Amino acid sequence: MKNRKITSVSNEKIPSYVAIYNMLYSDIINGLYKNGTQLPSETALSERYEVSRNTLRQALTILNEDGVISKHQGKGTFVTYKGEDEETEEVSNSNLENPIIQCCKEEIDEIRVSYNYGPPTDIAQQKLNISASEIVMASNNVYLVDKIPVAHSFIQIPVKYINNSNVNLNSEEEVSNLINKTIFELATYAKIHVKIVHAEENTTSFLEIHDNETIIYIEEILYNEQREGMARCKFYFIPDKYDLSFKV
Repeated sequence: MKNRKITSVSNEKIPSYVAIYNMLYSDIINGLYKNGTQLPSETALSERYEVSRNTLRQALTILNEDGVISKHQGKGTFVTYKGEDEETEEVSNSNLENPIIQCCKEEIDEIRVSYNYGPPTDIAQQKLNISASEIVMASNNVYLVDKIPVAHSFIQIPVKYINNSNVNLNSEEEVSNLINKTIFELATYAKIHVKIVHAEENTTSFLEIHDNETIIYIEEILYNEQREGMARCKFYFIPDKYDLSFKV
C-alpha cells in the first residue's frame, strides 16, 4: 500500500448556505410548502429569505440531493418531501467501511480533510435523532489518485461520539482515521440511499468537474448497537473510477 498523504484543516467558518438550507427545510417539513407543490421562483425566495441567489441555489442543490425537492429544467422546483417513508437499503455488518476507499478501482493515495464544529442542521437532527443543542463535526473530504480527485464526501459526526473515541483532533492522521475508518468500525449497521445525480456547485469544485456531469450520490447513516445515529455521510463518486457493491 502506498503512503497516503493526509491534509487536515480546521475551519471554524460555517458555510453561508446552511442558514437558508435550515429555514427552507424547516418550512417544508412543517407544511408551509406542501408535497407536490411548486416552490416560488429563485428571485422570490431570495427576497423572502433575504439571501443572494447564489447562496439560495447552494441550499436548493443540497435539498434536491436530500430528496426534499426536485428540480425540473424549464418547469421549476417542486416539493417531494413525504416524511420518513423514503426507500433505503439497510446494511448490517461488523466490518462496515468507507465505500470511497473500499470500492475505488485504484488506491486512494491522498485525502484532503477540512472540518468545523457547530450546531446540527435541521435534517441532521432528524436523521441522527439528536437535539439542536448538540455540537457536530462537519467535514468535507476530497479523495485523490495521482493528484486527481475521484470522490468527495461530507460527513457529520456528533461530538459526543468523537469524545468517546479518544481521537486527538490536533493530529491530521487521527482526524482522517476518525472520518474514514474509526466511525465505520464503531458502527453496527447502516442505512443507505443511492441516487444518480448531476453535479452542481456544491461538489464540482471538490471534484474539479463541470456542472451537470453525471455522478453517483450515496447517503449513508451509521448507527451503533443502541440504534443511535453516529454519523451522516454523503458520498459523491465519479462513476468510471468506482465499482460499487454492498452486502445487504
